[in-house]
Amino acid sequence: MKLKPETLPAPEFTGLRWVSGEPRTLAGLRGQVVLVFFFDYANENCLRVLSYVKVWHGRYVDKGLEIVGIHSPEFDFGADIDNVRRAVEEQGVPFPVGLDPEFKTWDAYANRFWPALYLIDQRGFLCDYHFGEGGYQELETSIQVVLREVNPRAVMPRIIEPFTAGDVDDAKIRPITPNIYFGYRRGRIGNPDGFHEGSAARYAMPPMPHKDVFQADGTFLSLPDLLIHADAEPARLLLSYDADEVFLVAAPDPAREEPAVLTILQDGKPLPPAIAGEAVQFRDGQALVELGPPDQYPLIRNGSCGRRTVEIRTASPGVRFYCVTFSPGS
Repeated sequence: MKLKPETLPAPEFTGLRWVSGEPRTLAGLRGQVVLVFFFDYANENCLRVLSYVKVWHGRYVDKGLEIVGIHSPEFDFGADIDNVRRAVEEQGVPFPVGLDPEFKTWDAYANRFWPALYLIDQRGFLCDYHFGEGGYQELETSIQVVLREVNPRAVMPRIIEPFTAGDVDDAKIRPITPNIYFGYRRGRIGNPDGFHEGSAARYAMPPMPHKDVFQADGTFLSLPDLLIHADAEPARLLLSYDADEVFLVAAPDPAREEPAVLTILQDGKPLPPAIAGEAVQFRDGQALVELGPPDQYPLIRNGSCGRRTVEIRTASPGVRFYCVTFSPGS
């Protein structure tokens, strides 16, 4: 979304702990074009936008573009600098990243979205911004415009071709199930008795699953932003969703050394290898996910959108369930 030139000065970075690269300030970057990227490493929408931001870094860093990542944690584990550093290294983020654990820079920009991109001209004014996915061609065009203001003779590449059909500006995207959160602050549960907020309770699976919410069966501790498997007895979560791809944000119990294991079913049957996500392994005909660090785990890539159920089973105590996110695929 383009802004009127030289009307809104970009707020300075504040409250950051630098995860990678040398610390940056907007005052120190005056004279350069700056792209500020608010993200969370376990947010699938952010990761899809990150694929474009990394390409822009490679295309324009030598033409005067400085990209600064601001990791504002959507979940509690994202405030741990070691978790963020690991993820930034694994994801190959080539630009400096500052951790914003108290949302001070987030609030300075009055930001409310993961992901969000803010383009700042060489004089330190906001000139364009974009929230969420999409708008890649429009934003890259803006990058080139402000870079030419610094160096009118700069030779710019052709605007990048969209990675998927859904990435085209103004693409008509099929509606899919929105994120399903397991914490009671943002979540919706399909069990008739609702959340037992702040306490461990036994949940019973309802006879008919509700669409686009989750149903629980077993003992869980319900917290504002997560659901914890609260004993050693088997438990399960069932979600009826309409999408192509399925991603789970989860973590093992940090106090336990043994691995936490999940079993994944779709439409009541073991998940077949042909549609399994990268996090899934197969043993004895079962689709299993072994949880490592707190992260986003790709579970399913169906190849097309449609109404289905996904069931997540576990007997591992202390597993932390944060969110399931979905994608319409390519």
